[in-house]
Amino acid sequence: MLMFGLGLTAGPSQAGEAVVPTTMLSIDDFSRDKTLFDSGAAFGNSVTQVPLSGTGTADEVVQMRLLPEGSAATEWSDIATVATDGTWAGVAIVARRPEWLRVEVRIKSEPVVRSLTSNRFGVGHVIALWGQSEIVRIRSTVHNTMTPEPLLGDDAVQVMWYEDGPVLKHLTNADPHTASLAAMANVFMEERPGDKFAIVLQAVAGTGFRALVDDANTDRNWADDAALHAFATADGQHVGLPAVSWFATPGALSEFYEDALFPLFTGKTVDGTSVTFPTTITYGNNASYKADHWFGELYDPAHTKWVAYGPHRFDIYADMQNATVLAGGAPQFNLNNKENVRRSWRAMVENPNAGDLFLPLGLEPLTYQNGISDATEGWVDHSHPSGNTDDGTPMLARLTAHAVLQASGLTDWDIPEFDQAEWEPSGAYVDIWSSTGPVTTLRIARGEAALDDSYPHWTDVFGWQINGAPAQRAEIVNGRVRLYPNEAAFVASDVIRFGEGGASGMIKFPEDFYAGSYKNLPIVDVGAARIEGVPVRSLPSETVLVNPLVDNAPAFLVGETGPHFADPQQLGEGVDQLHVRLSLAADLPASGADLLMGTTGNYVKLEVVPDGALRLRLRDTGGTVHVDNVETAAGVLANGVQADIALSIDMVAGYLRVWVNDVLVLDQSFTSATPTLPSNRTLLLLSALNGAYQVTGSIKRLSIWKTTTADGGVPNGTPYKDVTGPASVANANAWKLGTDAQG
Repeated sequence: MLMFGLGLTAGPSQAGEAVVPTTMLSIDDFSRDKTLFDSGAAFGNSVTQVPLSGTGTADEVVQMRLLPEGSAATEWSDIATVATDGTWAGVAIVARRPEWLRVEVRIKSEPVVRSLTSNRFGVGHVIALWGQSEIVRIRSTVHNTMTPEPLLGDDAVQVMWYEDGPVLKHLTNADPHTASLAAMANVFMEERPGDKFAIVLQAVAGTGFRALVDDANTDRNWADDAALHAFATADGQHVGLPAVSWFATPGALSEFYEDALFPLFTGKTVDGTSVTFPTTITYGNNASYKADHWFGELYDPAHTKWVAYGPHRFDIYADMQNATVLAGGAPQFNLNNKENVRRSWRAMVENPNAGDLFLPLGLEPLTYQNGISDATEGWVDHSHPSGNTDDGTPMLARLTAHAVLQASGLTDWDIPEFDQAEWEPSGAYVDIWSSTGPVTTLRIARGEAALDDSYPHWTDVFGWQINGAPAQRAEIVNGRVRLYPNEAAFVASDVIRFGEGGASGMIKFPEDFYAGSYKNLPIVDVGAARIEGVPVRSLPSETVLVNPLVDNAPAFLVGETGPHFADPQQLGEGVDQLHVRLSLAADLPASGADLLMGTTGNYVKLEVVPDGALRLRLRDTGGTVHVDNVETAAGVLANGVQADIALSIDMVAGYLRVWVNDVLVLDQSFTSATPTLPSNRTLLLLSALNGAYQVTGSIKRLSIWKTTTADGGVPNGTPYKDVTGPASVANANAWKLGTDAQG
């Protein structure tokens, strides 16, 4: 702090005598040189408020001006009046600009009395990146072995993190710290020339939100994150753009991600009920955790909006049958959880009870490499971005920078999504594309040779599945993905999906790593700096991908004595999910009810009643009835009219849901102390085991899975049982009982 005041000679009088100032003035200096203030880009602004204060002679008006480096000073303007206690405080409104600035103040009535800050400040963008090891590795010198690319400029980007106390690094070409920070900084500088950026890395490896906010959990210390935040905002600035793509450890929350974490961001439950901290947050099926803190302690929604991006890719560690099922047929729970988290994250960002706390959902960082070769034909560290290739951590850093810039409106392009599809009428192929621009891949954009045909899924575009099986032929044709059927032709019952599981498209371990399969994921060149294209968002809307082909599958006719179908095997241990899909034109019963699907002992029962309603019953292994003959609205089925019914049961998550022709007609929630179905019961289709309550009508397909989906979509993998026509095929089915099908 510099100060002029009483006793200092300011200049000669008109008579040639020295003038002694009658006032004094000081200004409090900034906490550090080149402190940066956020300019409000999240709100469409380009200005900031800089708090200023100091001491002076009471009742005097204080004026200020800015002294930019290399530019002319601004005009003087009033900022405060010194209070009777000799202190003053005011706020300077300063626009975003490329220079570092000092503040000079003076006494208005005695302009020679002045004070000047020693430290400089800037106005740009203050960004916090929250998470765990993926963020840590961007600045880790241990995990970055690449030579950094030359920086486009010095000191435009500063980075802060916590390591036994706050650490501040101003990036320069001589010392960019790591290759990944250099890659990130260059994206910011190329996209926003002249802007300045402060990046606050709020990250601790191996941790999740629940460790962060629970003071009793020693894995992560809230006080450390709070201290880093306090350091970053020590001069009264705000973090304008906290960004989060945090799903590795929190991925275990699965479909309850929103339910569990919404309060930490908003101070509300998902239904909008206010939460007071500290508290215990209950979520999902009566799970809970202790929350001593929430983000509202750090961020003011009047100055801050969250950049919600991701999830990033999650890769395989063993051979897979499809995106969520291991080669041997067992579920890969981690990747299934990550798919559920992706859906729950989207629901959280779009929850109207969040107000405008979240910016529009950002990009998903998918097109980078995880892990490294272990030099023995294996692959290790596959849950982390690679530190030995520019396509690893540096590429993740670039994509992260673009996520922040795009979500905050600092760049002008839209997230690519598959939002258009056209099915060739004969079923020969499906074209899927994005209105954002032509679709390609990193491999094609770089002019690299295509993968060979070593494995069926090694096709030009990874990530597509057909009826839960990896697509074997997906090509780029005129900027579109052309998806061909795995069999002769697409039929009306076929379902296509993109980006399920960990959204990597990987099936073979470690072969897909060595092949660089991330280069086969779809991208769109939107003009984003220093990347070939932005990854196309996974899990496109199912309405976009809906199959319009006419169902010409052969049906079979069922009469009053059959056929009906029963599993010759019992359910077996540990069945806690079922998914049933029935495509049929059933006759409505004249009285009573007909059994569409069930189990012996009536542990599961799906019936149709005379008014066209469906009636459901469900009880668990312990005998507790959770859904007790609950009916849908009347008329969901019409007599003899084709309908597609989907039934989803999840005993652990606690729901039973029914859709008819893709419309949800029943949604029941429950909590089970014994959340499985009895192992000694038998699955039934179209009647009871003895032939009672027989359904009659025309049947196209009856399918059962011992897994399920929360949204009624077709589960991944082959059905546990599939009954189809024509009559000769149905009559040869191993489950068939009763008289033969006709048709």
